Amino acid sequence: MLTKPEHGWTDFQLEGTGIYGLSYLDDIAFEWLDQAIHGLETMLPFCVKGFLEPRRLLCTVSYWNCHIVVEADGRNPPGAEDLRTEWSHTSMLEFCKQLHYDVATHAEEWAVFLDYDQEDPAEKRRRLREKLERLETLIAQKEDRFDEHRCFL
Repeated sequence: MLTKPEHGWTDFQLEGTGIYGLSYLDDIAFEWLDQAIHGLETMLPFCVKGFLEPRRLLCTVSYWNCHIVVEADGRNPPGAEDLRTEWSHTSMLEFCKQLHYDVATHAEEWAVFLDYDQEDPAEKRRRLREKLERLETLIAQKEDRFDEHRCFL
């Protein structure tokens, strides 16, 4: 879903969608983990975002699907050429599992992805580990809610 961050960029792709290059202007690991944690805690859909420079990507993570919107980064109403939408049959639980795996696999790189915030790198690594542990716990707790006999109202 997310590639190893390199030189301030990572690629994002869900099954059946295009590849989107996201920049360091968003602290993706921290922001996306916060959203995923909140989504599983509340069992409500959530949204993550990324900056494509110059466009913006929004990904709404619902219970059974993810919906991607790419929009222009301007104040004017979007025209047809400024707006792109796609979807992936990726559940909230699967999105969270993939996010956890991708960030945990390259945790050192994700901890320093955003390098202009002046935060101590050791503190960022510690906070990232805490968020990954919390998400892992929630994934295990909520997994049974996504079996084939469940639905969300």
